[in-house]
Amino acid sequence: MPRQGRKKALYSTYHIIQRGNNRQVIFKSDQDRFYYLELLRKSKQKYKFLLYAYCLMNNHVHLALYDNGTDISHIMRSLNGSYASYYNKKYQRSGHLFQDRFKSELVTKDEYILELSRYIHNNPVKAGLVKNPEGYRWSSFRQYMSHRKDKNNLVDIEFILSLFSHNIDEARIEYNKFVKRSDSVQIHFLEIDDDVDSKTPNSTPYILTVAQGREFLLKKAQENKMSLSQFIQNRSKRDEAIRELRNYSTLSLREIAEACGAISESTVGRILRADK
Repeated sequence: MPRQGRKKALYSTYHIIQRGNNRQVIFKSDQDRFYYLELLRKSKQKYKFLLYAYCLMNNHVHLALYDNGTDISHIMRSLNGSYASYYNKKYQRSGHLFQDRFKSELVTKDEYILELSRYIHNNPVKAGLVKNPEGYRWSSFRQYMSHRKDKNNLVDIEFILSLFSHNIDEARIEYNKFVKRSDSVQIHFLEIDDDVDSKTPNSTPYILTVAQGREFLLKKAQENKMSLSQFIQNRSKRDEAIRELRNYSTLSLREIAEACGAISESTVGRILRADK
C-alpha cells in the first residue's frame, strides 16, 4: 500500500512525534537530553520556527511548533540527523536511530493548541514517571511556570499564556490550573504506540545495565532448559535473544557482547546487520 502523504501547510502549527527505531531508547543519559535540547535551540535559530511545547521521553519526543514558513520535514531532517550522528558516535553504534518517518498532525484552532500543550506536558504523568508535570525535568512545563526569563530562548510561551490573560502572572496561574484539571475536551491527538515508555510492549522493563542483560539471557536459557553457555552456543536461539536485547535495552554492541560473555562485539554487530 502506498504511503499516505503528510498533511502540511506553511505557516501552520503542528504536533510532531519522533520515535526511536523499533521503539529503542534514544536518550540514555541527561547529557543526551541536554545535547538534544541544544540542537533544538540551534534549529530554532536556523529555521526561525516557534516552539510552543516539548517533552523528551525515553524513546520518543513530542514537539508542538509553529513552522513560520519552513517545511517541517527540513526541520526534522536536520535535527534528527545531527542528533543521530552524535548518538551513534558516542555509543559506538551504526544504523538508524529514529523511526524512518516522524508523525505529524496539523493543529488548526486555538483550543486545540491549548489541549495539545496539556497533553504533551502530562505525558510523563500518564507514563507514571511523575505525579505532576512540574516534577518532570525534560518538558517545557517548568518554563511556563518560571518567573525567570529562559536564557536559552527555547520555548515560546507567550502565545499560549496570552489565551488565558494578558497579565503574565495571572496567565501562569490559570495555565497551571488548566493543565492539571481532570476534565478535558475530548480531542484525539496523535499518539505513540507506547507512551508508557518505561516498559516494553510485553511489560518487561527496559534493560539498562550489562548485569540486567546477562539476567535476561540467563532467563532465556532457563526457558529453553539450557545453561547459559549452552544457550550462547545455540546460534539461532542466541541470535534471536540478541536482537530482542538490542531492541529493548540501552546496551551498546560491546555491552551486549559482555553480557553474553563468549562472543565478540563484531559478532554481535554481524548478527544485527544480518537482520536488516
